[in-house]
Amino acid sequence: MFKKPVKIKTNTQSKATERKNFRETLLRKFPNFSESQLNELLPKKEPLNVLKVITHNDVIVNVYTVQKRPVIFEVEGKIFPTIFLLWKFPNLLYAFTTHQQVMSFITSGADLMLPGVVTPSLQTGLLKYGAISENDTVCINLTSNKAAVAVGVASQSSGAMSLQGSRGKCVNIYHFYGDSLCTLEGMSNPPLPNLGSPEWLQLKSFDENFPALGSPQKQASSSPMVSENDVITSEKNENEVSIRELEDVPGVATSKENDECSIEEMDNLLCYCFLGAIKYTKSLSLPVLTSNFFKLNMLPICPPNRNLDIKKTSYKKLKPFLKKMSDEGLVTVKEIKGGVEAITLINKEHPRIQEFYLDPKDRPKNDIDDKEDPQITDVVETYMITQNVLPIFEGHRKGDTIQASQIRQYVTKYVKDNNLQDETNNRLVRPRNVLATVCKTEHPVMWEEVIEKVCAAMKSCYKVKSGNEEILNKGKVSPITISVSVRSGNKKVTLIDNLELFGVRITEFAKECQHGVAASTSISRPPGKKYDQLLVQGNQVLFIYNLLTEKYKVPKKYVKGLENAPKKKK
Repeated sequence: MFKKPVKIKTNTQSKATERKNFRETLLRKFPNFSESQLNELLPKKEPLNVLKVITHNDVIVNVYTVQKRPVIFEVEGKIFPTIFLLWKFPNLLYAFTTHQQVMSFITSGADLMLPGVVTPSLQTGLLKYGAISENDTVCINLTSNKAAVAVGVASQSSGAMSLQGSRGKCVNIYHFYGDSLCTLEGMSNPPLPNLGSPEWLQLKSFDENFPALGSPQKQASSSPMVSENDVITSEKNENEVSIRELEDVPGVATSKENDECSIEEMDNLLCYCFLGAIKYTKSLSLPVLTSNFFKLNMLPICPPNRNLDIKKTSYKKLKPFLKKMSDEGLVTVKEIKGGVEAITLINKEHPRIQEFYLDPKDRPKNDIDDKEDPQITDVVETYMITQNVLPIFEGHRKGDTIQASQIRQYVTKYVKDNNLQDETNNRLVRPRNVLATVCKTEHPVMWEEVIEKVCAAMKSCYKVKSGNEEILNKGKVSPITISVSVRSGNKKVTLIDNLELFGVRITEFAKECQHGVAASTSISRPPGKKYDQLLVQGNQVLFIYNLLTEKYKVPKKYVKGLENAPKKKK
Protein backbone atom coordinates (compact mmCIF):
# COMPACT_ATOMS: atom_id res chain seq x y z
CA MET A 1 0.00 0.00 0.00
CA PHE A 2 2.84 2.39 0.85
CA LYS A 3 5.47 0.93 -1.51
CA LYS A 4 5.20 3.95 -3.82
CA PRO A 5 5.23 7.62 -2.72
CA VAL A 6 2.05 9.01 -1.16
CA LYS A 7 0.51 12.47 -1.23
CA ILE A 8 -0.38 14.31 2.00
CA LYS A 9 -3.72 16.05 1.48
CA THR A 10 -4.26 17.53 4.97
CA ASN A 11 -2.36 17.67 8.26
CA THR A 12 -4.32 18.81 11.32
CA GLN A 13 -3.79 18.65 15.06
CA SER A 14 -6.54 16.65 16.79
CA LYS A 15 -8.88 18.32 19.26
CA ALA A 16 -9.42 17.16 22.85
CA THR A 17 -12.55 15.12 21.98
CA GLU A 18 -10.86 13.50 18.98
CA ARG A 19 -7.83 12.70 21.12
CA LYS A 20 -10.09 11.09 23.74
CA ASN A 21 -11.91 9.02 21.08
CA PHE A 22 -8.54 7.97 19.67
CA ARG A 23 -7.39 6.69 23.07
CA GLU A 24 -10.66 4.79 23.60
CA THR A 25 -10.38 3.25 20.13
CA LEU A 26 -6.86 1.97 20.83
CA LEU A 27 -7.86 0.44 24.16
CA ARG A 28 -10.86 -1.26 22.53
CA LYS A 29 -8.98 -2.43 19.45
CA PHE A 30 -5.90 -3.74 21.28
CA PRO A 31 -6.86 -5.52 24.54
CA ASN A 32 -3.15 -5.97 25.37
CA PHE A 33 -2.70 -2.20 25.45
CA SER A 34 -2.69 -0.93 29.03
CA GLU A 35 -3.56 2.59 30.18
CA SER A 36 0.04 3.20 31.30
CA GLN A 37 1.41 2.14 27.91
CA LEU A 38 -1.02 4.47 26.20
CA ASN A 39 0.13 7.36 28.41
CA GLU A 40 3.70 6.52 27.46
CA LEU A 41 2.81 6.55 23.77
CA LEU A 42 0.76 9.75 23.96
CA PRO A 43 1.77 12.05 26.83
CA LYS A 44 -0.72 14.74 27.81
CA LYS A 45 1.29 17.66 26.44
CA GLU A 46 2.33 15.86 23.25
CA PRO A 47 0.16 16.85 20.24
CA LEU A 48 -1.52 14.18 18.12
CA ASN A 49 -1.68 15.00 14.42
CA VAL A 50 -3.98 13.43 11.84
CA LEU A 51 -2.78 13.29 8.23
CA LYS A 52 -5.09 12.47 5.37
CA VAL A 53 -2.90 10.62 2.87
CA ILE A 54 -3.68 9.52 -0.69
CA THR A 55 -1.78 6.46 -1.90
CA HIS A 56 -0.64 5.80 -5.48
CA ASN A 57 -3.82 3.78 -6.15
CA ASP A 58 -6.10 6.57 -4.79
CA VAL A 59 -6.88 4.95 -1.42
CA ILE A 60 -7.48 7.53 1.32
CA VAL A 61 -5.66 6.67 4.57
CA ASN A 62 -5.78 8.51 7.90
CA VAL A 63 -2.36 8.49 9.58
CA TYR A 64 -1.97 9.45 13.27
CA THR A 65 1.47 10.83 14.14
CA VAL A 66 3.27 11.71 17.38
CA GLN A 67 6.40 13.87 16.97
CA LYS A 68 6.00 13.44 13.20
CA ARG A 69 6.43 9.68 13.55
CA PRO A 70 3.36 7.62 12.42
CA VAL A 71 1.97 5.32 15.12
CA ILE A 72 -1.45 4.32 13.72
CA PHE A 73 -2.98 4.30 10.25
CA GLU A 74 -6.62 3.73 9.34
CA VAL A 75 -7.77 2.10 6.08
CA GLU A 76 -11.51 1.93 5.32
CA GLY A 77 -12.37 2.10 9.01
CA LYS A 78 -9.83 -0.55 10.11
CA ILE A 79 -7.06 0.42 12.55
CA PHE A 80 -3.45 -0.76 12.06
CA PRO A 81 -0.38 -0.07 14.24
CA THR A 82 2.79 0.98 12.43
CA ILE A 83 6.06 -0.88 12.88
CA PHE A 84 7.29 2.03 15.06
CA LEU A 85 4.50 1.42 17.55
CA LEU A 86 5.23 -2.32 17.50
CA TRP A 87 8.93 -1.69 18.16
CA LYS A 88 7.89 -0.01 21.40
CA PHE A 89 5.20 -2.58 22.28
CA PRO A 90 6.22 -5.83 20.48
CA ASN A 91 3.47 -7.97 22.07
CA LEU A 92 0.60 -5.87 20.73
CA LEU A 93 -0.16 -8.24 17.80
CA TYR A 94 0.35 -11.89 16.95
CA ALA A 95 3.58 -12.18 14.93
CA PHE A 96 4.48 -14.55 12.10
CA THR A 97 8.22 -15.23 11.84
CA THR A 98 10.17 -15.50 8.59
CA HIS A 99 13.79 -15.47 7.36
CA GLN A 100 15.79 -12.31 6.65
CA GLN A 101 16.06 -13.26 2.96
CA VAL A 102 12.27 -13.08 2.58
CA MET A 103 12.32 -9.33 3.32
CA SER A 104 13.63 -8.59 -0.19
CA PHE A 105 10.44 -10.04 -1.65
CA ILE A 106 8.20 -8.21 0.84
CA THR A 107 9.84 -4.87 0.01
CA SER A 108 9.23 -5.67 -3.68
CA GLY A 109 5.49 -5.75 -3.00
CA ALA A 110 4.88 -9.46 -2.35
CA ASP A 111 2.64 -10.82 0.39
CA LEU A 112 3.89 -13.43 2.87
CA MET A 113 3.14 -16.99 1.77
CA LEU A 114 2.81 -19.99 4.11
CA PRO A 115 6.02 -21.69 2.87
CA GLY A 116 7.89 -18.59 4.05
CA VAL A 117 6.72 -18.90 7.67
CA VAL A 118 8.97 -20.45 10.33
CA THR A 119 6.79 -22.44 12.72
CA PRO A 120 7.33 -23.96 16.20
CA SER A 121 7.86 -27.70 16.53
CA LEU A 122 5.33 -29.96 18.26
CA GLN A 123 7.48 -30.30 21.38
CA THR A 124 6.98 -26.64 22.32
CA GLY A 125 3.25 -27.08 22.87
CA LEU A 126 2.67 -23.99 20.71
CA LEU A 127 0.11 -23.93 17.91
CA LYS A 128 1.71 -23.94 14.51
CA TYR A 129 -0.02 -20.80 13.24
CA GLY A 130 -1.36 -19.42 16.51
CA ALA A 131 -5.09 -18.91 17.12
CA ILE A 132 -6.20 -16.16 14.77
CA SER A 133 -9.21 -15.57 12.54
CA GLU A 134 -9.35 -14.46 8.94
CA ASN A 135 -8.71 -10.69 8.51
CA ASP A 136 -7.19 -10.34 12.00
CA THR A 137 -4.44 -7.71 12.16
CA VAL A 138 -1.02 -9.37 12.47
CA CYS A 139 2.65 -8.44 12.09
CA ILE A 140 5.77 -10.11 10.72
CA ASN A 141 9.20 -10.41 12.36
CA LEU A 142 12.45 -12.21 11.58
CA THR A 143 14.18 -15.26 13.01
CA SER A 144 17.08 -13.00 14.01
CA ASN A 145 15.01 -10.11 15.43
CA LYS A 146 11.50 -9.96 16.90
CA ALA A 147 11.13 -6.27 15.95
CA ALA A 148 8.22 -6.00 13.49
CA VAL A 149 9.16 -5.51 9.84
CA ALA A 150 5.67 -5.57 8.32
CA VAL A 151 1.99 -5.25 9.26
CA GLY A 152 -1.06 -6.67 7.52
CA VAL A 153 -4.09 -8.94 7.87
CA ALA A 154 -4.28 -12.73 8.01
CA SER A 155 -5.54 -14.02 4.69
CA GLN A 156 -7.14 -17.04 6.39
CA SER A 157 -7.71 -18.47 9.86
CA SER A 158 -5.12 -20.54 11.74
CA GLY A 159 -7.16 -23.71 11.24
CA ALA A 160 -7.39 -23.11 7.50
CA MET A 161 -3.63 -22.50 7.31
CA SER A 162 -2.97 -25.82 9.04
CA LEU A 163 -5.15 -27.64 6.53
CA GLN A 164 -3.33 -26.02 3.58
CA GLY A 165 -0.27 -28.23 3.99
CA SER A 166 2.08 -25.19 4.09
CA ARG A 167 0.82 -23.86 0.76
CA GLY A 168 -1.04 -20.68 -0.03
CA LYS A 169 -1.07 -17.13 1.29
CA CYS A 170 -0.52 -16.25 4.94
CA VAL A 171 -0.56 -12.42 5.30
CA ASN A 172 -1.80 -9.62 3.05
CA ILE A 173 0.77 -6.91 3.73
CA TYR A 174 -0.27 -3.26 4.12
CA HIS A 175 2.90 -1.64 5.52
CA PHE A 176 6.55 -2.72 5.73
CA TYR A 177 9.89 -1.40 6.98
CA GLY A 178 11.30 1.17 4.55
CA ASP A 179 8.08 2.07 2.71
CA SER A 180 6.82 5.63 2.17
CA LEU A 181 4.90 5.57 5.48
CA CYS A 182 8.21 5.26 7.35
CA THR A 183 9.52 8.46 5.76
CA LEU A 184 6.32 10.51 5.96
CA GLU A 185 6.76 14.28 6.40
CA GLY A 186 10.39 14.03 5.30
CA MET A 187 11.49 11.97 8.31
CA SER A 188 14.53 9.75 7.81
CA ASN A 189 14.15 5.98 7.82
CA PRO A 190 15.29 4.90 11.34
CA PRO A 191 17.51 1.84 11.83
CA LEU A 192 15.78 -1.40 12.77
CA PRO A 193 16.21 -1.95 16.54
CA ASN A 194 17.62 -5.27 17.68
CA LEU A 195 15.11 -6.73 20.15
CA GLY A 196 16.58 -10.22 20.04
CA SER A 197 15.11 -13.27 18.35
CA PRO A 198 11.57 -14.46 19.24
CA GLU A 199 11.41 -16.26 22.60
CA TRP A 200 10.40 -19.62 21.18
CA LEU A 201 13.33 -19.50 18.73
CA GLN A 202 15.74 -18.79 21.58
CA LEU A 203 14.78 -22.21 22.92
CA LYS A 204 15.67 -23.72 19.52
CA SER A 205 12.09 -24.87 19.19
CA PHE A 206 11.55 -24.15 15.52
CA ASP A 207 10.48 -26.87 13.12
CA GLU A 208 13.57 -28.82 12.05
CA ASN A 209 11.85 -29.65 8.76
CA PHE A 210 12.14 -25.94 7.92
CA PRO A 211 15.88 -25.46 7.14
CA ALA A 212 17.57 -22.10 7.02
CA LEU A 213 17.08 -20.35 3.71
CA GLY A 214 19.85 -21.11 1.25
CA SER A 215 21.27 -24.11 3.13
CA PRO A 216 23.14 -26.67 0.95
CA GLN A 217 20.63 -29.38 1.81
CA LYS A 218 17.79 -27.17 0.66
CA GLN A 219 19.49 -26.14 -2.55
CA ALA A 220 20.24 -29.71 -3.45
CA SER A 221 16.72 -30.96 -2.88
CA SER A 222 14.69 -28.26 -4.55
CA SER A 223 14.79 -25.70 -7.29
CA PRO A 224 14.09 -22.00 -6.66
CA MET A 225 10.42 -21.17 -7.17
CA VAL A 226 10.26 -17.63 -5.82
CA SER A 227 8.33 -14.98 -7.73
CA GLU A 228 7.37 -11.42 -6.88
CA ASN A 229 3.94 -12.54 -5.69
CA ASP A 230 4.89 -15.86 -4.07
CA VAL A 231 7.47 -16.04 -1.32
CA ILE A 232 8.44 -19.71 -1.29
CA THR A 233 11.27 -20.61 1.03
CA SER A 234 10.76 -24.32 1.60
CA GLU A 235 8.91 -27.32 0.21
CA LYS A 236 7.18 -29.23 2.94
CA ASN A 237 5.03 -32.26 2.37
CA GLU A 238 1.59 -31.14 1.18
CA ASN A 239 -0.15 -33.34 3.71
CA GLU A 240 2.16 -32.45 6.62
CA VAL A 241 -0.11 -30.94 9.26
CA SER A 242 0.54 -30.71 12.95
CA ILE A 243 -1.25 -33.47 14.86
CA ARG A 244 -1.72 -31.07 17.77
CA GLU A 245 -3.57 -28.59 15.59
CA LEU A 246 -5.75 -31.18 13.89
CA GLU A 247 -7.03 -32.36 17.26
CA ASP A 248 -8.98 -29.10 17.39
CA VAL A 249 -10.76 -29.90 14.11
CA PRO A 250 -13.29 -32.70 14.64
CA GLY A 251 -13.47 -35.41 12.03
CA VAL A 252 -10.08 -34.81 10.42
CA ALA A 253 -7.97 -37.94 10.08
CA THR A 254 -4.89 -37.93 12.33
CA SER A 255 -4.09 -41.66 12.41
CA LYS A 256 -3.66 -44.58 10.08
CA GLU A 257 -7.18 -45.75 10.78
CA ASN A 258 -8.47 -44.50 7.43
CA ASP A 259 -5.88 -46.49 5.51
CA GLU A 260 -8.01 -49.57 6.17
CA CYS A 261 -11.16 -47.96 4.70
CA SER A 262 -12.07 -48.61 1.08
CA ILE A 263 -13.04 -45.81 -1.32
CA GLU A 264 -16.65 -47.02 -1.24
CA GLU A 265 -16.76 -46.88 2.58
CA MET A 266 -15.30 -43.36 2.59
CA ASP A 267 -17.87 -42.28 -0.04
CA ASN A 268 -20.66 -43.62 2.19
CA LEU A 269 -19.22 -41.76 5.19
CA LEU A 270 -19.11 -38.53 3.16
CA CYS A 271 -22.78 -38.92 2.15
CA TYR A 272 -23.69 -39.77 5.76
CA CYS A 273 -22.09 -36.55 7.07
CA PHE A 274 -23.61 -34.48 4.26
CA LEU A 275 -27.18 -35.70 4.76
CA GLY A 276 -26.89 -35.43 8.54
CA ALA A 277 -25.66 -31.83 8.29
CA ILE A 278 -28.37 -30.56 5.92
CA LYS A 279 -31.21 -32.34 7.75
CA TYR A 280 -30.36 -31.92 11.43
CA THR A 281 -28.34 -28.68 11.73
CA LYS A 282 -30.93 -26.30 13.18
CA SER A 283 -28.73 -23.21 13.18
CA LEU A 284 -27.75 -23.48 9.50
CA SER A 285 -28.45 -20.16 7.77
CA LEU A 286 -28.29 -19.82 3.99
CA PRO A 287 -26.35 -18.94 1.97
CA VAL A 288 -23.40 -20.75 3.57
CA LEU A 289 -19.93 -21.06 2.04
CA THR A 290 -19.20 -24.63 0.98
CA SER A 291 -15.86 -24.61 2.82
CA ASN A 292 -17.52 -23.47 6.06
CA PHE A 293 -20.33 -25.99 5.61
CA PHE A 294 -17.80 -28.81 5.35
CA LYS A 295 -15.69 -27.75 8.36
CA LEU A 296 -18.43 -26.50 10.68
CA ASN A 297 -21.38 -28.73 9.82
CA MET A 298 -20.27 -31.93 8.07
CA LEU A 299 -17.16 -32.84 10.09
CA PRO A 300 -18.94 -32.70 13.50
CA ILE A 301 -21.45 -35.31 12.22
CA CYS A 302 -18.67 -37.85 11.69
CA PRO A 303 -18.91 -40.75 14.21
CA PRO A 304 -16.28 -40.69 17.00
CA ASN A 305 -14.62 -43.90 15.81
CA ARG A 306 -14.36 -42.75 12.17
CA ASN A 307 -12.35 -40.01 10.44
CA LEU A 308 -13.61 -38.32 7.30
CA ASP A 309 -10.85 -37.77 4.73
CA ILE A 310 -12.27 -36.40 1.50
CA LYS A 311 -9.02 -37.10 -0.37
CA LYS A 312 -9.65 -40.82 0.11
CA THR A 313 -13.10 -40.68 -1.50
CA SER A 314 -13.72 -41.14 -5.21
CA TYR A 315 -14.42 -37.38 -5.45
CA LYS A 316 -11.00 -36.32 -4.04
CA LYS A 317 -12.34 -32.78 -3.45
CA LEU A 318 -15.49 -31.21 -2.03
CA LYS A 319 -16.50 -29.35 -5.21
CA PRO A 320 -17.24 -32.41 -7.43
CA PHE A 321 -19.15 -34.05 -4.57
CA LEU A 322 -21.39 -31.02 -4.06
CA LYS A 323 -21.88 -30.77 -7.84
CA LYS A 324 -23.24 -34.30 -7.83
CA MET A 325 -25.56 -33.49 -4.90
CA SER A 326 -26.69 -30.40 -6.81
CA ASP A 327 -27.33 -32.44 -9.98
CA GLU A 328 -29.48 -34.83 -7.92
CA GLY A 329 -31.54 -31.89 -6.66
CA LEU A 330 -30.61 -32.07 -2.97
CA VAL A 331 -29.00 -28.63 -2.82
CA THR A 332 -28.38 -25.60 -5.01
CA VAL A 333 -24.76 -24.43 -5.22
CA LYS A 334 -23.87 -21.08 -6.77
CA GLU A 335 -20.62 -19.22 -7.33
CA ILE A 336 -21.06 -15.95 -5.43
CA LYS A 337 -17.75 -14.53 -6.69
CA GLY A 338 -14.62 -15.73 -8.42
CA GLY A 339 -13.77 -19.18 -7.08
CA VAL A 340 -16.03 -18.88 -4.02
CA GLU A 341 -19.11 -21.12 -3.91
CA ALA A 342 -22.00 -21.23 -1.46
CA ILE A 343 -25.00 -23.46 -0.80
CA THR A 344 -28.00 -21.20 -1.40
CA LEU A 345 -30.90 -23.67 -1.15
CA ILE A 346 -31.65 -27.06 0.45
CA ASN A 347 -34.45 -29.25 -0.89
CA LYS A 348 -35.63 -30.89 2.34
CA GLU A 349 -38.49 -32.53 0.46
CA HIS A 350 -36.05 -34.69 -1.52
CA PRO A 351 -36.64 -38.42 -0.92
CA ARG A 352 -33.01 -39.05 0.13
CA ILE A 353 -33.25 -36.39 2.83
CA GLN A 354 -36.70 -37.58 3.92
CA GLU A 355 -35.53 -41.19 4.24
CA PHE A 356 -32.29 -40.36 6.07
CA TYR A 357 -32.46 -40.85 9.83
CA LEU A 358 -30.00 -40.18 12.64
CA ASP A 359 -30.39 -41.36 16.19
CA PRO A 360 -30.99 -38.32 18.46
CA LYS A 361 -27.72 -38.97 20.35
CA ASP A 362 -25.78 -38.81 17.04
CA ARG A 363 -27.38 -35.58 15.83
CA PRO A 364 -25.42 -32.31 15.96
CA LYS A 365 -25.60 -30.64 19.36
CA ASN A 366 -27.25 -27.25 18.84
CA ASP A 367 -27.49 -26.33 22.52
CA ILE A 368 -24.43 -24.07 22.40
CA ASP A 369 -25.47 -22.55 19.11
CA ASP A 370 -28.97 -21.91 20.42
CA LYS A 371 -27.57 -20.09 23.44
CA GLU A 372 -25.40 -17.91 21.24
CA ASP A 373 -28.15 -17.22 18.72
CA PRO A 374 -29.81 -13.86 19.23
CA GLN A 375 -33.29 -13.92 20.75
CA ILE A 376 -36.28 -11.92 19.56
CA THR A 377 -35.56 -8.21 19.82
CA ASP A 378 -38.43 -6.27 21.38
CA VAL A 379 -38.42 -2.46 21.26
CA VAL A 380 -40.73 -0.59 23.64
CA GLU A 381 -40.97 3.19 23.33
CA THR A 382 -41.36 4.75 26.78
CA TYR A 383 -41.22 8.11 28.54
CA MET A 384 -39.36 9.11 31.70
CA ILE A 385 -41.40 10.93 34.36
CA THR A 386 -40.11 14.43 35.15
CA GLN A 387 -40.80 16.72 38.10
CA ASN A 388 -43.28 18.83 36.08
CA VAL A 389 -45.70 15.95 35.47
CA LEU A 390 -45.04 13.88 38.63
CA PRO A 391 -48.43 14.77 40.32
CA ILE A 392 -50.28 13.25 37.35
CA PHE A 393 -48.68 9.83 37.81
CA GLU A 394 -49.82 8.77 41.27
CA GLY A 395 -47.68 6.03 42.84
CA HIS A 396 -44.66 6.76 40.65
CA ARG A 397 -41.40 8.57 41.32
CA LYS A 398 -39.31 10.93 39.26
CA GLY A 399 -37.20 8.99 36.76
CA ASP A 400 -39.62 6.05 36.40
CA THR A 401 -40.41 4.96 32.85
CA ILE A 402 -43.89 4.50 31.51
CA GLN A 403 -45.32 3.42 28.15
CA ALA A 404 -47.30 5.79 25.93
CA SER A 405 -50.50 3.73 26.32
CA GLN A 406 -50.31 4.09 30.10
CA ILE A 407 -49.88 7.88 29.90
CA ARG A 408 -53.40 8.25 28.50
CA GLN A 409 -54.82 6.21 31.39
CA TYR A 410 -53.11 8.33 34.06
CA VAL A 411 -54.05 11.64 32.39
CA THR A 412 -57.71 10.52 32.07
CA LYS A 413 -57.80 9.52 35.75
CA TYR A 414 -56.18 12.82 36.80
CA VAL A 415 -58.70 14.86 34.77
CA LYS A 416 -61.71 13.01 36.19
CA ASP A 417 -60.42 13.02 39.78
CA ASN A 418 -59.94 16.82 39.60
CA ASN A 419 -63.15 17.44 37.62
CA LEU A 420 -61.30 19.15 34.75
CA GLN A 421 -63.43 17.89 31.87
CA ASP A 422 -65.52 20.60 30.19
CA GLU A 423 -69.19 20.20 31.18
CA THR A 424 -70.54 21.46 27.84
CA ASN A 425 -68.14 19.56 25.57
CA ASN A 426 -66.69 16.18 26.59
CA ARG A 427 -63.89 16.54 24.00
CA LEU A 428 -62.38 19.48 25.87
CA VAL A 429 -60.33 19.72 29.07
CA ARG A 430 -60.01 22.82 31.28
CA PRO A 431 -56.34 22.82 32.41
CA ARG A 432 -55.71 23.74 36.04
CA ASN A 433 -52.65 23.63 38.30
CA VAL A 434 -50.22 21.02 36.87
CA LEU A 435 -52.03 20.70 33.52
CA ALA A 436 -52.14 24.49 33.16
CA THR A 437 -48.33 24.58 33.57
CA VAL A 438 -47.82 21.73 31.13
CA CYS A 439 -50.28 23.05 28.52
CA LYS A 440 -49.21 26.68 29.14
CA THR A 441 -52.84 27.82 29.12
CA GLU A 442 -56.01 27.69 31.20
CA HIS A 443 -58.30 27.83 28.18
CA PRO A 444 -60.09 24.61 27.19
CA VAL A 445 -58.00 22.33 24.96
CA MET A 446 -58.67 19.06 23.12
CA TRP A 447 -57.91 15.72 24.82
CA GLU A 448 -55.26 14.79 22.20
CA GLU A 449 -53.45 18.08 22.72
CA VAL A 450 -53.34 17.44 26.48
CA ILE A 451 -51.76 14.00 25.89
CA GLU A 452 -49.23 15.49 23.46
CA LYS A 453 -48.27 18.26 25.89
CA VAL A 454 -47.79 15.78 28.75
CA CYS A 455 -45.60 13.56 26.56
CA ALA A 456 -43.58 16.60 25.44
CA ALA A 457 -42.96 17.53 29.09
CA MET A 458 -41.42 14.08 29.69
CA LYS A 459 -38.13 12.66 28.47
CA SER A 460 -38.32 10.24 25.55
CA CYS A 461 -36.56 6.88 25.99
CA TYR A 462 -36.98 3.31 24.88
CA LYS A 463 -36.26 -0.19 26.17
CA VAL A 464 -34.67 -2.85 24.01
CA LYS A 465 -35.13 -6.45 25.15
CA SER A 466 -32.81 -8.96 23.45
CA GLY A 467 -32.82 -12.40 25.03
CA ASN A 468 -32.26 -11.93 28.76
CA GLU A 469 -30.77 -8.47 28.34
CA GLU A 470 -32.71 -5.23 28.71
CA ILE A 471 -31.16 -1.97 27.58
CA LEU A 472 -32.62 1.46 28.40
CA ASN A 473 -31.67 4.19 25.93
CA LYS A 474 -32.51 7.85 26.34
CA GLY A 475 -34.01 9.92 23.52
CA LYS A 476 -36.14 8.82 20.62
CA VAL A 477 -35.54 5.51 18.89
CA SER A 478 -32.60 5.76 16.49
CA PRO A 479 -33.18 3.03 13.89
CA ILE A 480 -30.47 0.78 12.51
CA THR A 481 -29.38 2.50 9.30
CA ILE A 482 -27.88 0.66 6.34
CA SER A 483 -26.14 2.87 3.81
CA VAL A 484 -23.88 2.32 0.81
CA SER A 485 -20.77 4.38 0.23
CA VAL A 486 -18.33 4.47 -2.67
CA ARG A 487 -14.66 4.43 -1.76
CA SER A 488 -11.61 4.99 -3.94
CA GLY A 489 -11.40 2.80 -6.98
CA ASN A 490 -15.21 2.91 -7.29
CA LYS A 491 -15.50 0.15 -4.68
CA LYS A 492 -18.79 0.00 -2.81
CA VAL A 493 -19.02 -0.69 0.92
CA THR A 494 -22.04 -1.15 3.18
CA LEU A 495 -22.13 0.81 6.44
CA ILE A 496 -24.35 -0.22 9.37
CA ASP A 497 -24.96 2.14 12.30
CA ASN A 498 -26.69 1.80 15.70
CA LEU A 499 -26.45 -2.00 15.98
CA GLU A 500 -25.45 -1.78 19.65
CA LEU A 501 -28.58 0.25 20.47
CA PHE A 502 -30.63 -2.87 19.74
CA GLY A 503 -28.49 -5.28 21.74
CA VAL A 504 -26.72 -6.69 18.67
CA ARG A 505 -23.17 -7.83 19.43
CA ILE A 506 -21.32 -6.12 16.64
CA THR A 507 -18.33 -8.51 16.56
CA GLU A 508 -20.56 -11.58 16.22
CA PHE A 509 -22.70 -9.83 13.63
CA ALA A 510 -19.56 -8.97 11.64
CA LYS A 511 -18.50 -12.65 11.60
CA GLU A 512 -21.93 -13.68 10.33
CA CYS A 513 -21.56 -11.18 7.49
CA GLN A 514 -18.08 -12.52 6.69
CA HIS A 515 -19.34 -16.08 6.46
CA GLY A 516 -22.64 -15.21 4.77
CA VAL A 517 -21.36 -13.12 1.86
CA ALA A 518 -17.62 -13.95 1.87
CA ALA A 519 -16.69 -10.31 2.36
CA SER A 520 -14.24 -8.62 4.70
CA THR A 521 -15.55 -6.43 7.52
CA SER A 522 -14.19 -3.81 9.88
CA ILE A 523 -15.46 -2.00 12.98
CA SER A 524 -14.67 1.63 13.73
CA ARG A 525 -16.00 4.63 15.65
CA PRO A 526 -16.75 7.52 13.22
CA PRO A 527 -15.86 11.00 14.54
CA GLY A 528 -18.68 12.49 16.61
CA LYS A 529 -20.55 9.17 16.94
CA LYS A 530 -21.33 7.42 20.22
CA TYR A 531 -21.48 3.90 18.80
CA ASP A 532 -19.35 1.74 16.53
CA GLN A 533 -20.01 1.44 12.83
CA LEU A 534 -19.71 -1.83 10.89
CA LEU A 535 -18.27 -1.78 7.38
CA VAL A 536 -18.88 -4.68 4.97
CA GLN A 537 -17.21 -4.83 1.57
CA GLY A 538 -19.63 -4.57 -1.39
CA ASN A 539 -23.33 -3.75 -1.52
CA GLN A 540 -24.71 -6.25 1.02
CA VAL A 541 -27.86 -4.30 2.01
CA LEU A 542 -30.32 -7.10 1.24
CA PHE A 543 -28.37 -9.76 3.16
CA ILE A 544 -27.94 -7.52 6.21
CA TYR A 545 -31.60 -6.43 6.17
CA ASN A 546 -32.77 -10.07 6.06
CA LEU A 547 -30.31 -11.08 8.78
CA LEU A 548 -31.57 -8.35 11.11
CA THR A 549 -35.28 -8.88 10.52
CA GLU A 550 -35.36 -12.68 10.19
CA LYS A 551 -32.68 -13.97 12.57
CA TYR A 552 -32.34 -11.12 15.06
CA LYS A 553 -36.08 -10.31 14.85
CA VAL A 554 -35.52 -6.56 14.85
CA PRO A 555 -38.88 -4.94 13.89
CA LYS A 556 -38.78 -3.83 10.26
CA LYS A 557 -39.80 -0.26 11.09
CA TYR A 558 -36.53 0.13 13.02
CA VAL A 559 -34.30 -0.95 10.09
CA LYS A 560 -33.79 1.76 7.46
CA GLY A 561 -31.95 1.61 4.16
CA LEU A 562 -33.52 -1.26 2.21
CA GLU A 563 -33.94 1.15 -0.71
CA ASN A 564 -30.13 1.07 -1.11
CA ALA A 565 -30.16 -2.62 -2.08
CA PRO A 566 -28.95 -3.33 -5.63
CA LYS A 567 -31.73 -3.35 -8.18
CA LYS A 568 -32.57 -6.67 -9.79
CA LYS A 569 -31.46 -6.96 -13.37
CA LYS A 570 -34.31 -7.37 -15.84
